[in-house]
Amino acid sequence: MSEVTDLETIEPPTSNSLKSTGFSGTASDNTPNSLKPVGFSQTATGGQFGAAAPVKSTPRKQQPFIKNHYNSPQKNQRKIFTEYISKEEANVGIKNGSMFRGVLRINPKNYQECFLDHPKGTSYSDVLVLGQNRNRAMQNDIVIVQLSPKEEWLVNYVEYVKWWGLNKKVERKLGKTDNNTNKPEKRCLQNEIDDNGVTVDEVPESCLITVGSIVRIDEKKHFRVAAGKLQLMPNSANPNVLFVATDSRIPRILIPKSEVDQEFFSRPKDFEKFLYTAKIIDWRDDSVYADGQLIKLLGVSGEIDTETERIVYEHQIDHREFTDECISSLPVSTAEQWTIPDSEFEYRRDFRNDIVFTIDPKTARDLDDALHAKHIDDCDGKGTPGVEIGVHIADVTFFLKEGTELDRWASERGNSTYLSQLVIPMLPRILCEQLCSLNPGVDRLVFSTVFKMSYEGELKDVWFGRSIIRSRVKLAYEHAQDFIENPDKEFEATELPGISDGNTPTEIKEKTLMLHRVAQILRKKREDSGALRIELPKLKFVMDEAKRPQGVSIYEIKDSNKLVEEFMLLANMEVAKKIESCFPDKALLRNHPPPKEKMIKDVADQCARIGFPLVGKTSGMLSTSLRKYQGNSRLFMCIRQVISSLTIKPMQQAKYFCTFEMAPSFFHHYALNVDHYTHFTSPIRRYPDVIVHRQLAASLGYDEKCNRGAEEIQNICTRCNETKQASKEASEESAMLYFGVFIHSTGRMTCQAVVLGVLDSSFDVLIVEYGVVKRVYVDKMKREFNKQSDQLTLFWSADPNAETGNKDEFSTLIQICSVISVVLTPVKDFDVNAVMLRPSLEQRKILGSTLKDMMETDSKILE
Repeated sequence: MSEVTDLETIEPPTSNSLKSTGFSGTASDNTPNSLKPVGFSQTATGGQFGAAAPVKSTPRKQQPFIKNHYNSPQKNQRKIFTEYISKEEANVGIKNGSMFRGVLRINPKNYQECFLDHPKGTSYSDVLVLGQNRNRAMQNDIVIVQLSPKEEWLVNYVEYVKWWGLNKKVERKLGKTDNNTNKPEKRCLQNEIDDNGVTVDEVPESCLITVGSIVRIDEKKHFRVAAGKLQLMPNSANPNVLFVATDSRIPRILIPKSEVDQEFFSRPKDFEKFLYTAKIIDWRDDSVYADGQLIKLLGVSGEIDTETERIVYEHQIDHREFTDECISSLPVSTAEQWTIPDSEFEYRRDFRNDIVFTIDPKTARDLDDALHAKHIDDCDGKGTPGVEIGVHIADVTFFLKEGTELDRWASERGNSTYLSQLVIPMLPRILCEQLCSLNPGVDRLVFSTVFKMSYEGELKDVWFGRSIIRSRVKLAYEHAQDFIENPDKEFEATELPGISDGNTPTEIKEKTLMLHRVAQILRKKREDSGALRIELPKLKFVMDEAKRPQGVSIYEIKDSNKLVEEFMLLANMEVAKKIESCFPDKALLRNHPPPKEKMIKDVADQCARIGFPLVGKTSGMLSTSLRKYQGNSRLFMCIRQVISSLTIKPMQQAKYFCTFEMAPSFFHHYALNVDHYTHFTSPIRRYPDVIVHRQLAASLGYDEKCNRGAEEIQNICTRCNETKQASKEASEESAMLYFGVFIHSTGRMTCQAVVLGVLDSSFDVLIVEYGVVKRVYVDKMKREFNKQSDQLTLFWSADPNAETGNKDEFSTLIQICSVISVVLTPVKDFDVNAVMLRPSLEQRKILGSTLKDMMETDSKILE
């Protein structure tokens, strides 16, 4: 199973089996063979690096950070960026409140805009850093920001207009740069002072956007590695070529000509589509360009393997092959050589006589959790009948010893990364797929949590310990769902995977239904206690033998998924309580902060305006609000997706942390609404689970000692938080790549879409059938934008070729929850554009109704 959101929703990973990545080399691989374009002759490539294509026209989104142009690195240049301050100066600024420390987030759609959490807390809007004030910092860097004078803060147009209407009796002068658009000309408080005579002190901070400048990079979190192409400099005498990254947040990088094949300068078209990786070595304060060096040739832009490797590099996913030293730290080199030592049977609890089985995606090979269920006569020591539920997790730490080379690699990698067509595993295949995988019909070592509970779901007893199991069958989610939907059916053995040890399909079905009944009770208890679940669409692909998508749909979470999820959550919660009680100063837990207060209030206001009121003060209130829109129709699915896309924005990320000197209130997990939570159930694919296994073993008095100190554990938490987020983003980008491949193979496709957000020259839509969000640009059209109401009016010219009654010019109103038709259109490489065509009469009728209108009239338009 795979946690795919920061709200702890546990879902299966991609159904692709674990495999070697097939990527050649590493981020530091400079071997000539890995840098040559395949299929080109020596005369066409030559040199160390082969070549890449010149970029004929620089994309608008990748313009240099400021307008000054680089001339020559040998000339004396005026400083473009401010000089960094010292650590001592930063400490003084932080102490007096003029500066603060934060994590930089760069807008991927506009690199000129950067954001940081406000130092005063989540009741304030993010601090904004614009243009060159970014001062050479990169995504996720920890930086020191100096707050600008209040006069330079930007006007929050909607809030400011409200304030003006309530407090001023005169008409407000708009001035030259009124911020009723999303254009670069941002209106600051000084403009209002000059044009309307307001004072600095009278305008509340809620009406302004705090602005700052980066004055120091405290910690470089970004690796300074990017994928991109080479471009000739305008001045041929310049000793460099220009590296243009595919990620617009990366600056242009100067690469010495000596590192580039000389054929590139005379025959650039021969190398037109090659992608490279480059590393930033320095970024001087007198240049808009960074200095760097080429690292590796990825391949031809627009090929699936090349684009996948680009995603891996851009998200800094460690995909190196495991070294011989790593493998040698294991007790065996092949799975066939290993059997469970006799000494393990002496102290482990034996569950081999219980009907234990796994439930996973059909093609999964890293089976790290198994379940058993049975009726018991005494669940509480008082003779009360009940059920026993066992959650059995692969005992990875039996093989992965602390301090070994493989342990070091696993801690650096942090987690497995699931892409659309492959998995980059955290551990070698011999562990993932064989020694640790809970395959059916073989004895396996596990770490178990066994729950005794009443038939009403009241937990009476928990047992933790190492044990041995023998899984009976590897069920897919589809098999378990079939049991749930057809409880009276007599299943044949041919309808299921092979069952070992003489058990029957009926026995497996009855155990699954018992687990399902208990899971339903537990889930209702959690929801009644305020647990929150926000479901975002996830794409599911059907691949051919060449790993190209033949079909795509939204992955549906069914009761069989929820069954497994419920017991994994319970195990994680109980283990968290155990290790925190035994190691209060160094337990590894996972918390989830509440949503950003200002943002969740804005979202609630926005949802009220579109007809779907929410209360977001607590997770329970928000959960209750969302449950009002449950339903299986496509209309209710669209409503949920729109609301989820809005409510997910204020949510903060769940994070691992060490309990050292942390107040108990910090432990709270907002989405689950519990005070203790950790990750215990997936040590094959998450390194924090490995640490938790070791801490649990130490708390139970096993031989292992919990040697790592609090500082080291916190460093591991920080690293794993970073790798988990990077893997999540890489997985999402991989899904969009494969969606693009699918659209390119099928051609233009007309789809229904729901508007999620409106800007002055574009709007974002949710493609209903696929759950994909695309931006529709209308900058070439005549239009009017009302920022206060977030409404965009589009004016369509007359069309004599249109249907009768639709030939004349007309206008349409675009607002959140409008339903429109868009055409998904393949463009360069595997990109896909969404285009709104001139609406037909029928489409104009649909545009006149929002989702709220459709819900009130029980419309079947979306069915």
